[in-house]
Parts: sequence; C-alpha cells; structure tokens
Amino acid sequence: MPDRIRPLEAVIDDFSDAIHADGTSVGALVHAFEDRSLGAVLVLLSGLQLIPIIGAIPGATDVLAGLVLIFIVQSWIGRKGVWVPQFIGKREIGEQRLDSAIEKARPWAQRVDALLKTRLSILVKSRIARLGITVVCAGLAMSIFVLGFVPFAAMPPSFAILAFGLALLGRDGLMALIGYLFVGGTLILSGRVWGMVF
Repeated sequence: MPDRIRPLEAVIDDFSDAIHADGTSVGALVHAFEDRSLGAVLVLLSGLQLIPIIGAIPGATDVLAGLVLIFIVQSWIGRKGVWVPQFIGKREIGEQRLDSAIEKARPWAQRVDALLKTRLSILVKSRIARLGITVVCAGLAMSIFVLGFVPFAAMPPSFAILAFGLALLGRDGLMALIGYLFVGGTLILSGRVWGMVF
C-alpha cells in the first residue's frame, strides 16, 4: 500500500529541519526554502500568519506578506535566488517560538493532508490556472498591508493564500475553489477597512 500523501506535514518537517540547521532569521528561512515549490512556500508563510504566537509579533504580518510577494515575483521571472532587504533578512523570529508554533500546527497539518485529493484539476493543472492563482495571491498579500491596521482582519487573505498553496501542493482544485471564496470575503473586508483607515 503506498504511503499516504502528506504535502503539508512534509512542509512542516522541512521547515523544522531548516530552523534547527540554519537559524531563525528571516534571511535564513528564505534561503532554506528558495528551492522549494511555490505551493510549499505559500503554505508555510500564510500558515505562520495564522498562528497567534507568530502573528502577534509587531510587524510580522507585513514581513510575511512581503515575503509572499517576493517569492511570487521570483516564480514569475524564474529566478533561483531570492533577494530580501537586509533589514528584513536580519530579523529574528526565535527558535523557541517557531518550535512551539510547529508543534501546534502539526495536528492540523495531518488533518488537512487527510482531506487533500486530486480533484477539479482544471482549477490548478494548467499553466494559466497556476498563473491566475499566483496573481490572486499577490493581490491578497498586498491587501494584508491595509488589513493589518485592524486586529484579525488579515486572517481571510491569509486563509485564502493557505488554500491556494495547498491547491498547488496537492493539485487539489477544491482547495483552489475555497481560496477563491475567501478572496470574495477579503474584497468586502478590504473595502470596509480602507474606508475606516483612509
């Protein structure tokens, strides 16, 4: 019997190995994942945003959203290396904090992996479909810079990016569909927050 598919748990395992080997500065984390698939990176970065122990760090939401944009642009131009501004690259997240977040995330990763299947592949399989997902994720990441002014308002776009990352990892079109549903909620919320802030 073949091993079960566990793309999300595998991402977490790789991330855990990386932080113990290379440190927990943003630059080290980016370097550890620059050769991974875009789906893995989107899952990792959006997942970190959704974990309260990480999201509560001042400025963490904006840094993670910025990294999402950097990796997406990298995927568009086909670059292997990822350039990160020095003031971002030197920021330390902390090994103990990340270890705690990983252990809290692992049971959820196992549950999500059990749900992933290859279905509705038209939404994820073609080059155009994947490009569409990356464009939408770039827009979602940019919305986080505005939504970050309001507590918890960045959660809908983060959930959407997570769903799109899972869709790319597991070739699961249903996850992509869920991501698009969160996009609708993000657009409504962004309009309201924009009116409140500006």
